[in-house]
Amino acid sequence: MSITKTTVMDKLRTVAGPDGKGNVVDLGLVSEIVIKDDRVYFSVTVPAERAAASEPLRLSAEKAVAGIPGVAGVTAVLTAEAPMGKSGNKAGNGAASKPAPAAKAGGVPGLPGVKHIIAVASGKGGVGKSTTATNLALGFKALGLNVGIFDADIYGPSQPRLMGLAKEQPSATEDEKKLLPIKAYGIGVMSMGFLVEEATPIVWRGPMVVQALQQMLFDVAWDDTGELDVLVIDMPPGTGDVQLTIAQQVPLSGAIIVSTPQDLALIDARKGLNMFRKVEVPVLGIIENMSYFIAPDTGKRYDIFGSGGAEKEAEKLGLTYLGGIPLHMDIRELSDAGTPIVAIVPDGPEAAIYKEIAAKAWGEVQTVKGIDAPLMKVAETRDSLKVTFKDGFAYDLPAEMLRVMSPSAEVQGHSAEQRVTVPGKRNVKIRELKPVGKYAAKITFDDGHDTGLYTWSYLLQLGEEKDERWAGYVKEMEQKGLSRG
Repeated sequence: MSITKTTVMDKLRTVAGPDGKGNVVDLGLVSEIVIKDDRVYFSVTVPAERAAASEPLRLSAEKAVAGIPGVAGVTAVLTAEAPMGKSGNKAGNGAASKPAPAAKAGGVPGLPGVKHIIAVASGKGGVGKSTTATNLALGFKALGLNVGIFDADIYGPSQPRLMGLAKEQPSATEDEKKLLPIKAYGIGVMSMGFLVEEATPIVWRGPMVVQALQQMLFDVAWDDTGELDVLVIDMPPGTGDVQLTIAQQVPLSGAIIVSTPQDLALIDARKGLNMFRKVEVPVLGIIENMSYFIAPDTGKRYDIFGSGGAEKEAEKLGLTYLGGIPLHMDIRELSDAGTPIVAIVPDGPEAAIYKEIAAKAWGEVQTVKGIDAPLMKVAETRDSLKVTFKDGFAYDLPAEMLRVMSPSAEVQGHSAEQRVTVPGKRNVKIRELKPVGKYAAKITFDDGHDTGLYTWSYLLQLGEEKDERWAGYVKEMEQKGLSRG
């Protein structure tokens, strides 16, 4: 049996309206029905002052539609219209409808299975925010972190295409209570783009979008393959009701602002920055996208959109300048093909820029968290590194362990199944130790390996889990018939 809007409307006529009068359809409370294969989405409009008390009504509507043969999932959200002012206009200077209150009062709720949430935002569209968010997430992955991406742009979701997942659909957990993120390059992804056809316009009102985002965010099993170290939220452009609600109701560890160098983009970026500051979300720094162009035939640099605007803005506002990303054909072509450059050309110069920005941003998270730069000392024999943190905890990390557990080595293949087990490093030595900013250290080994950036949090994690990690490595070696050399 095919699912149609008529079928859904007929079923919803069995749901009583507020106070048990009439039904939600004939009362004109149902709107914005979207059907995607075997999943149904719709909104139920209720008075703003009764939004919190209308949760049973929403659940009844969901249950009714779930009973239609062939329906595998239902999402109903409450739309609460703003109250009318004395002039007859909606309160708030004609602002968007008021969203229903957060489910949990008394503070921002945590997101189960996620340690940190970082919003990647811009004050305006067209600055390459989504492409930056994708490669930034892969940069976090290259640091050895467990990473997810949440595409919060309901009206123009980009992550399915950027991650090569445009034809994928999410499945549910065994108890059917949550959706499973779709995996690409070792990263779990969730987006409205998985649920609605790419060419289908989303014409939902602001409150419906807000509630849909909240449900998609909190009703996803982000930790299906282990607790996430960081969830990157690809924010919608601008500073409207949706962006403000996410900033207020999602437990953000920090926000990153993406801009281009020209003055107009920086004006809008400043608006985004001020929005986060007003709701007391730490701004981790500014990224300047399309910062410059290097002509492939001559090697000459062209500052097409100006030069250094974001860096100067960051300095003026007392923020960290995370770095500049060039305007490069490979970044654009690979993104359009669903094969992001950090995943496909991990050793290229552009990927190196994204990785360094990710490490710098992660360092800012650790600063907010209170992890300061440790004291590091290489042993005279150069076969170990002593790392001492300001809280007094000190760890001796063998050079062999640092080499075989380098963040870059751990993430080759993008997943645990494809991860490389590095053999033959029993006698490896540390050739050079160089701090990188206030967030990481770069270690060069005498076998030539020097591509891993060891963040302070990663060194702390290696120290705390030293015995467990080493036992796992030795077991892998035995299973694969490899030798330490």
